[in-house]
Amino acid sequence: MRWRACSETASCAHLISICRGQRTDAGPGRFGIHRGASMGRHAKDLPTDHVNSRVVDFAAALRRLRRKAGQPTLAVMAKQSGFSTASLSAAAGGYVLPSWRVTTAYVEACGADPQTWRGRWEAVRRELRPQEFMSDESVDSLNLDPEQRRRASWKRTWERWDRTGVILPPHRAETALYLRIALQSLRAYRSLSLRQLAQLMPYSHSTVAAALSGARPVSAQFLSNFLQACGATTFSERVSWLNLLASANPDQQRAAESSIAASAKASGGRFIAAQSWRSALPTSSEISRLKSFSIRKRSEHLRDWLMANLSNSERRALYRRAEKVTRVSAAQLSLFERGEWNLTLKQLNYFVKEAQVHGFEDIDPVIESGY
Repeated sequence: MRWRACSETASCAHLISICRGQRTDAGPGRFGIHRGASMGRHAKDLPTDHVNSRVVDFAAALRRLRRKAGQPTLAVMAKQSGFSTASLSAAAGGYVLPSWRVTTAYVEACGADPQTWRGRWEAVRRELRPQEFMSDESVDSLNLDPEQRRRASWKRTWERWDRTGVILPPHRAETALYLRIALQSLRAYRSLSLRQLAQLMPYSHSTVAAALSGARPVSAQFLSNFLQACGATTFSERVSWLNLLASANPDQQRAAESSIAASAKASGGRFIAAQSWRSALPTSSEISRLKSFSIRKRSEHLRDWLMANLSNSERRALYRRAEKVTRVSAAQLSLFERGEWNLTLKQLNYFVKEAQVHGFEDIDPVIESGY
């Protein structure tokens, strides 16, 4: 027994010496530890050729943040964030801009506030969007002439989507070709590859590519699933895109109208965009629409004021109080700041009351808009 105890003690000492880097030249041994498993591994240098300088600068900033946090290992960061070490390593690799979710995880794992990085990340993403869209292989398959390719980028449309948070199609997309270009533009706006998009839809990536390239027509069902995958899920957004489909492809008009009716039934008639639909509504539905309009506009006004007038610490303090009173989760508040999630009337009134302490002035958008 004494010999076994001594043997186990020696084995433990041997393992500890390797983990401490005292035998980093050892190959695979009895404990399965391989060369390079110690913390002494250095990150690869940032790329210099065939890369976007803004992406490289963003990666360099992430690396500086990690060093400032004491250089935690990727394994520790992965355990804290729930993302793989490969995803975190690629985030600071300098070749591609990481998604906002990965960026948030990386920054939080380094003990920093992700919202202080949001503006920087958005700026890089906006710069990349036209390049991502115009270099995509599926755009080449559209066989566009130079003028059509120029219109395909639709930078002003992206700027409008950024500003309003509402994903409405361009008014000039009146043909099947420009409907497909608008869908490609939305896909690029969300920075989704064909495979990523297919994973969010009940279609293969080849089917998605065929519909976007014109090899097969865009159906109402395909469009509904596409909008869902790209986050255009409000009633007004769905109605606008489905009306566009009905104009671009008369064969899909009846299917588009059926989808609109189903969406109206599911949403209770909220966010109706087309005047023809509003005129057919009963008075009670019109009142409901005005209430929804008022909540949305008041929320936009409140969000803009919070971002412009309160510091990050002041907003976080307000959000912590709101979580306890209104049961709004931190994830929902993050979406609210980006304009991707709407407050209920009760939640909105609470936020307005809290913000008024700091000088916020509420609005009545129904009166101010002339309704």
